[in-house]
Amino acid sequence: IEGPPGPPGPQGPAGEDAFIERISFSAALTSPQLNPGTILFDKVLVNEGNHYNPNTGIFTVPYDGRYFISAILTGHRNQRIEAVLAKSNAGLARIDSGGFQPEGLENRPLLGAQPISASLGIFNIILPLRQGDTVCIDLVTGRLAHSDEPLTVFNGVLLYEDEDI
Repeated sequence: IEGPPGPPGPQGPAGEDAFIERISFSAALTSPQLNPGTILFDKVLVNEGNHYNPNTGIFTVPYDGRYFISAILTGHRNQRIEAVLAKSNAGLARIDSGGFQPEGLENRPLLGAQPISASLGIFNIILPLRQGDTVCIDLVTGRLAHSDEPLTVFNGVLLYEDEDI
């Protein structure tokens, strides 16, 4: 036989603070990028948490989680842009503003096809990243537009922490 429920017990201790550090960055290119390699987005617009380094062009991941990474790469007029989004020195995504070219056709273009020169490339990707990973954009070929206005930018934001990555 069960009786009625008893009175409530004493209140437990306060739980952990649910505050999550805000992590975001946005940086623009204001200096010429003359050679292939990691793009040094030197004008920092936002750097919450201070995890983007404008001297190296590298974002270092502070917490395991899902991150939204984006970049807009604007080339000089009629200048094809090719770049790679890299995680810890491994390519994850590639853009080629000249368009997709199936393997093997680089040396045998389709009859009558005219080369198209475009000047814009965009990355928009959600990535599972671990603490200590690095993210950067590497220029493979092309000349990027640089200006005091943000024409060529690199952005990232922590969407949410996730220890199960």
